[in-house]
Amino acid sequence: MKKINTILLILVIAPIFTLLLFSQTNTNRSEIIYLHEHQNKAISSMQLLTSFSNTGNVILQFYADWCNPCKRMSPVINNYAATNPGFTFIKINRDYFKDLSQTFRVTSIPTLIFLRNGKEIGRYDGGPLTETTLTQLLTKTYQLT
Repeated sequence: MKKINTILLILVIAPIFTLLLFSQTNTNRSEIIYLHEHQNKAISSMQLLTSFSNTGNVILQFYADWCNPCKRMSPVINNYAATNPGFTFIKINRDYFKDLSQTFRVTSIPTLIFLRNGKEIGRYDGGPLTETTLTQLLTKTYQLT
């Protein structure tokens, strides 16, 4: 009877342990948030953005689906985020969030706006970046060592 109870216990605990083991987030990456995926009619665009950008090192990436330089920059951002922890990248489609584009005075895309604890500390609107240039820009802006 003890063997059956032990086997049943293992059969119940093993899948739970496996699920917990593989569901933990990778701490070696930054987070990427597509703001339009979280759009909610009950709150304003700014309230939505603030819910993700009030703390930590946040990079707002203003883009549009039709923008070729934006398309070239997107994989650079994704690759950087996959290998560098400590940042939250929020991708904001300018066509969906025109009010945020006006609030942040975005006149061209792609535009990156750098926030620390909700406050703007810099911006970049010079076109697509390479990973090396992005790394140098973030190191300088966030004073990383």
